[in-house]
Amino acid sequence: MHSRTRWWWLGLAGAALLMPSAAQAAVDFGIRAGIYTDAEEAFVGGELLMPVARSVFFNPNIEYVFIQDGDLITFNADFHYDFWSDRALTVWAGAGAALINSDPPPQRRRDDDDETDFGVNILAGVGAVRGSVRPYLQGKVVLSDDSEFVIAVGVRFF
Repeated sequence: MHSRTRWWWLGLAGAALLMPSAAQAAVDFGIRAGIYTDAEEAFVGGELLMPVARSVFFNPNIEYVFIQDGDLITFNADFHYDFWSDRALTVWAGAGAALINSDPPPQRRRDDDDETDFGVNILAGVGAVRGSVRPYLQGKVVLSDDSEFVIAVGVRFF
């Protein structure tokens, strides 16, 4: 099985493992898109948002970055704290872990294998609190061997 396919299957399996908890708690599903500013490439992704404690949320997500002649996929396990969640808009700040899998284009490839890196995410955002469709804007710094600044817009559904 090609390495990229393996990573997609692992991501889907991880999401499936989280689904039983979705039935027991108020779990939101979301989609996101934006740009990885250092790579200057767009991305799309999906996420879950699960409450952990009052104003604390677990936000596992996956992002696929459209790099030329290669692949970049990140699997993220982020946590954030919501400030002012009793208002129409909330602001959050958080951090998490990132697993970064890249298959660089041939001219940048060091060897024939995919590269896997671990990173730390530091993030902040603002978004709607109420309604069944809640848009948001988020900035994230990914600290790793190839650090990135990511700007995302998304929509969460409950």
